[in-house]
Amino acid sequence: MRRKIGIFLSVILFLTTFSNEDYTSLLVGDKDENIYYSENLHEKHPLASVTKMMTVMVVYDHIRNKDISLEDRVEISPEARSVGGSMIWIAQGSKLTVRDLLKATAIYSANNAAYALAEYIGKGDVDFFVQLMNQKAEDLGLGDEVEFYTPMGLPPSMTGKPMDRGTALGIYKLSLEALKYPEYITIASLKEDFIQDGTQRIVNRNKLLSKENGVFGIKTGHHSKAGYNISIAAKRDEVTTITIVFGSPKEEIRDKTVADSLDKFYDEYHLEKLIDTSKPMIEIEVVHGKKDVVQGYPDEEFEQLISKNWGVETRKTYIKSIEAPVEKGRILGSYQLIVNGKQVKEGKIYAAESVGKEKFMDKFKKIF
Repeated sequence: MRRKIGIFLSVILFLTTFSNEDYTSLLVGDKDENIYYSENLHEKHPLASVTKMMTVMVVYDHIRNKDISLEDRVEISPEARSVGGSMIWIAQGSKLTVRDLLKATAIYSANNAAYALAEYIGKGDVDFFVQLMNQKAEDLGLGDEVEFYTPMGLPPSMTGKPMDRGTALGIYKLSLEALKYPEYITIASLKEDFIQDGTQRIVNRNKLLSKENGVFGIKTGHHSKAGYNISIAAKRDEVTTITIVFGSPKEEIRDKTVADSLDKFYDEYHLEKLIDTSKPMIEIEVVHGKKDVVQGYPDEEFEQLISKNWGVETRKTYIKSIEAPVEKGRILGSYQLIVNGKQVKEGKIYAAESVGKEKFMDKFKKIF
């Protein structure tokens, strides 16, 4: 069950720790679409190379559908070699595997690699590939949140196309989709790798992979119109989060905003088992039974991210005594789980064992 959580006070206290000049948009959420901190999450912003998240996923979709393979060798066109911005070295007339081009795109954010992949899948038509990007956005329900015009995210002055744009909310949801591509996350989490038969070293643009505990992706982005953007996936204590920052004036400020956001979140929130089926919830007197009491257990386990400042209460409704016999699995009562003043779950309480009706000799044994 998805639980949408709004924490007004926490948001206010959280955001006051940052200057309004540190970013234009900020979002911190978990993998279940619960958003904990946000500012300007619906405002569209230039994406820069964060655009390449969608590029990579569209390529992996074609690999999954067996339209192409990782070992396919792609001829790099003059147009791809000259797109500008961040690029890997490619000799004229050379061919690179789809695997190497994906690594170059996801790790080094190479524009020529992203363009070459788009050309390959679009059979020379990059605009067709961009249509696939936007169609996937529509399929994910993100048609109003993101708009793609290039596979790279370069500014209009370099592409002659409109600006690739998106909201923090849209990129958060796109990042959640990226987590469903383990092959993508595997390469996005690499601090460095080698391509072209080990002859070219590529270093990840995401410096937080080396600096911040638990970070394992996903994509950075920057150009003069966008500022410094990032989508960060992190996992600590079995809790996965996505942090989106748009529009920071400097890379260092962006990365510090992410690091501080993660530290504050993991300091305040923790995953706790709130309903435990291994522990009895109630104990009821059994009248005329072979045993004096029967224990009742909850129907299913339940865990949730909770703040250290929240109250947790389990309200139980049940009879105080029951006449034997009692069958295992009999409903003895119900419960409501209240977290931070709101009911988040309700369920039944069942008898953990059968208790038979006592016979005359059972009464005699109790006396003596």
